[in-house]
Amino acid sequence: MKKITVYDWPTRIFHWLFSFLFLAAFVIAKTIDDDSSVFSYHMLAGLTILFLLIFRLIWGFWGTTYARFSSFKLKPAELFEYFRDSVRTKTKRYTGHNPASSYITVIMFVSVIGLAVTGLQMTNGADADIYEDVHELLANLFMAAVIVHVTGILLHQFRHKDALWSSMINGKKGSIPGEDGIAGAKPFVGVLLIMITFIWVIYIGSQYDSNTQTLDLFGAELSFGEENHESPSDVDSGDQEKWYDD
Repeated sequence: MKKITVYDWPTRIFHWLFSFLFLAAFVIAKTIDDDSSVFSYHMLAGLTILFLLIFRLIWGFWGTTYARFSSFKLKPAELFEYFRDSVRTKTKRYTGHNPASSYITVIMFVSVIGLAVTGLQMTNGADADIYEDVHELLANLFMAAVIVHVTGILLHQFRHKDALWSSMINGKKGSIPGEDGIAGAKPFVGVLLIMITFIWVIYIGSQYDSNTQTLDLFGAELSFGEENHESPSDVDSGDQEKWYDD
């Protein structure tokens, strides 16, 4: 089967940085106590994920053909047909994102936005319990989407044996009659993405004070310490306990 270039360098680099950072943040959240200084790296990873997502949202409008959101297959009828065919016979092949991966991508992106909003609210201590519950729910939703995505790739490999899994490594997929690949993979933009991400990591690292567990983000102070994430009800409860002890 003839291979054509479908995914450009920026899309592939984003994919792997995004995946690695989310996995790191998820593992830290599940294995490290939130009163540990190491837990702060969960939040720093989250800020970098948000930074990458902002780039991807921009690239979704001005990137190459199959990086654009306009190429996503988001019609419910197409999704239903895709799942129906996956049970009955081989699913239809797509040059870009198929309906399942299109929806999964949207779910992941929306989840990250929600994670960023709730995470930032938690640093302010406002209704921390509520935001923490929503934050954890969104993280689990994201991880569930990852599992479905990986399962879909394995199923696609079993059905078509076309090494779909490698498309985010080499950018290539099997050609479909009447559909063309992209003219250029934009390696310069890919290198630029790596550079600006590196600069972002250096910036937030330099602005983070590990002693106070605070981050000065463009003049706004974000508190990562557990004591700063208590909700008003937690504080009131603590005061009452202290009053009874007295």
